[in-house]
Amino acid sequence: MKKMIDLSKKIPVTGEFDVVIAGGGLSGMAAAYNAAKQGYSVCLLEYYAKLGGVPSSGLLGIVSGFRLDDEICVDGPFIRELVERADKYKAVVYTPAKWSFRFDCEILPLILMEMASDYGIEVRLLSPVADTVAENRRISSVIVASRRGLEAINGKLFMDDTGDGLIAVSAGADFVYGRPEDGKVQSSSLTFRIGGIDPDKIPSGMPEATQIWRSETHNVPTDHTVITYLPGSGTEAAVNMTHILNCDPLTDEGINRIRREGLNQALEIVDFFRRCLPGFANCKLIETAMQPGVRETRRITGDYTLTAEDVINGRDFADQIARGCWGIDVHMPDKVHSTSHLKYFNIPRSYGIPYRCITPEKLDNCFVIGRAISATHEAYSSTRINASCIALGEAAGTAVSQVIQSGNIHLADTDILRKKLAEQGSITDYTPVK
Repeated sequence: MKKMIDLSKKIPVTGEFDVVIAGGGLSGMAAAYNAAKQGYSVCLLEYYAKLGGVPSSGLLGIVSGFRLDDEICVDGPFIRELVERADKYKAVVYTPAKWSFRFDCEILPLILMEMASDYGIEVRLLSPVADTVAENRRISSVIVASRRGLEAINGKLFMDDTGDGLIAVSAGADFVYGRPEDGKVQSSSLTFRIGGIDPDKIPSGMPEATQIWRSETHNVPTDHTVITYLPGSGTEAAVNMTHILNCDPLTDEGINRIRREGLNQALEIVDFFRRCLPGFANCKLIETAMQPGVRETRRITGDYTLTAEDVINGRDFADQIARGCWGIDVHMPDKVHSTSHLKYFNIPRSYGIPYRCITPEKLDNCFVIGRAISATHEAYSSTRINASCIALGEAAGTAVSQVIQSGNIHLADTDILRKKLAEQGSITDYTPVK
């Protein structure tokens, strides 16, 4: 059996753009939005058939991490317009107690497509990136495996919102993987949607669902419930409770396990809800997520690596372009998930995320945004939260004018960038709630 195949073939170039972004999650979309508003041509490539990432194709719905009790941490033109549009569809609910938005998982991608169309962003769905063409620290093209076959898309600036650092790594960026002692990554999940809930039968004085969950022993390795009621319906909810341990999501075996074990755990959870939760006696499993909830794979080696100490101590940086306010939330790779083992799950103050965390050391024209930024295993468990990823996308998109002009992400004047972010209403510094 051959170990390698020499594939020599001509690949057609099907697009030339100023900015090419791989990954149509909320971070990639925020970057595309900010770049396009400045007049740059943008191509947004998405692996799945929907934009929005885990909140849509991952069925999560909820987007968290915007505030702490006494401060605003994430804001900006993209999230404001997204929420405004979603509100017109009655497809979003704001939850002040958790400083989060709950979106309708089906309407969210529709709104994102409308925004892309309105701002001239070329979206290519079902277009996973297979490789890059790179030389001397620069990417010239990404190779996409579309429905038509292999295609090349050329660009001046690239952004990696794949979550796995796929573009950056294939172009030569260094990365780290998992926790330092054994390389294991955080557990993955498979979110699912249930229907048939009777809200009139859920008593206001009912004990917390978590308390009821803990009354039995389960094969599902979590000690608490996560049930998110979906906008526009009191009868449906998204459930984010499955945990697949000792799983490497970058392997076929790992992805298969997330699907197989995640579904088995979902069925067990639904059975428990029917038997034990008032109002859930007739609930049923409607669907499992198309996109698995992968919390961690590669973390790109950037010009600065954010640490747990930075997060815990609420550190600020001269070049900070976004803020994080989620605590250290490591979902253990090999143990039951419990917030009780998280000493710093709640932090008293937000922290700054430096520009240098999205600039790979070995590449000059590629940002890494979203999940795979330069951070330690512990710090990453905070920065991966969706609101901070959105803020990083907004910042990267805003930096496009500088970077295309200079031709090098490492030469950006972060003072100018921070000023532009402040002018558009994005949050980079500590901002008390008024």
